[in-house]
Amino acid sequence: MPALKILRLGLFQLAAGSLSVLFLGVLNRVMRVELGLSLFAVTLLLGGGHYLGALVAIPFGYFSDGNRIFGYRRSLYVVLGALVACGVLLGAPWVARWLAAHPTPLNYGLAFLYFLCEGIATFVAGTAYLALIAERNSSASRGQATSLVWTMLMVGIITTGIGAGAYLGEYKFENLVELFSIAVVAALVLTLVALWRQEPRETGSVLRARRGLRTAAVQVLHSGHSRRFALFLMVGMFSYFMQDVILEPFGGEVFGLSAASTTRFNAYMGIGLIAGMLPGSLLLIPRIGKGAVAQIGCAILVLAFGLLAASGYAASAAVLPLLITLLGVGAGFFTVGSVALMMDMTLKEHTGLFVGVWTLAQAVAKGPASLVAGALQSVFVVLGAPAGQAYGAVFAIEALGMLWALMLLRRVEPQALQQEFVPRSQPAAQGLDQASQNRA
Repeated sequence: MPALKILRLGLFQLAAGSLSVLFLGVLNRVMRVELGLSLFAVTLLLGGGHYLGALVAIPFGYFSDGNRIFGYRRSLYVVLGALVACGVLLGAPWVARWLAAHPTPLNYGLAFLYFLCEGIATFVAGTAYLALIAERNSSASRGQATSLVWTMLMVGIITTGIGAGAYLGEYKFENLVELFSIAVVAALVLTLVALWRQEPRETGSVLRARRGLRTAAVQVLHSGHSRRFALFLMVGMFSYFMQDVILEPFGGEVFGLSAASTTRFNAYMGIGLIAGMLPGSLLLIPRIGKGAVAQIGCAILVLAFGLLAASGYAASAAVLPLLITLLGVGAGFFTVGSVALMMDMTLKEHTGLFVGVWTLAQAVAKGPASLVAGALQSVFVVLGAPAGQAYGAVFAIEALGMLWALMLLRRVEPQALQQEFVPRSQPAAQGLDQASQNRA
């Protein structure tokens, strides 16, 4: 796939990054600080609703493999998902204000269902989008495609974080509504431009999967290589995202840094991510392979978390910018290597299904990571550890988790998955499907 078409396809990721900042960042802060809702309630409504939506990834991925809309198996599902997610985001400020004014249990339940629609729509669009990238790029070009579109994601996150802060200034509800409205319109335009004529329209009969959803999903879980890769994703993502909620408090509580100083941590992390993603995909993946690049990322993350743990014990703030940048570099290598490898860990017949499985594995890991990190830090403090050592202990646990992920990754082989799944599963699948038909 030509680089220019990949860059255009990456406009969807740019839009997704922007919307994630508004939904999980700006709205999260407004609901807690300006509207006075409890942090637990806000986390449950936004984070819980968002990540619970990942449960649709597997059935939807399977469904999209064999069902087209006007001849398209991926593009229009991405557009439909984006439309629903944008619609939810457009009404989110009003729902948040209504809930703050009427915080009854019933209204909390209704608000959760409302925000759950965002999660479902996001994972529908995301699963179809990743399947489209996997199908439109050869194995050799997936590293470059992953790098470019994930770089666009980071650009969307960084620019929106800066722009949203400048636009909102001192909080006013009207400004929040205007910001979300502008973002929704821009995201829909970018989505349409990104997907225009990217997927060829299929006019022949649909190639139906030989396996039913239940049979195919069970066989994915029974595959040793599938289980190892899913466990690698869960352990790696969980270990990395534990830092998400404690890094800025770590800088403020342990080193006495101001809010402005800790906000710069996002810039250091973003610079590191891009510095890892671009050379990792464009230079290293063609030479040493996707798995090796992901392993390099894991090793750098082990080092970075270990050094952060040591800095917590030593209370040395001078090296924090360098360590956070190093953390971003490791995450960049880890991201492009593992996502490109994820696209290889599929079967042509079930691209959407496999992508759905890997998507769900990541969501299951990311969702509770922040809660566990915060809980662990609190436990260490209760046990008598000073703040620096309590944070340092959490970083040390993250380093051990990334080391475990590295060991798991070394046993993942995409080619072995192909050999393991196809020959062994085909007769069994046909037998199970036939038995299901007889029961029906």
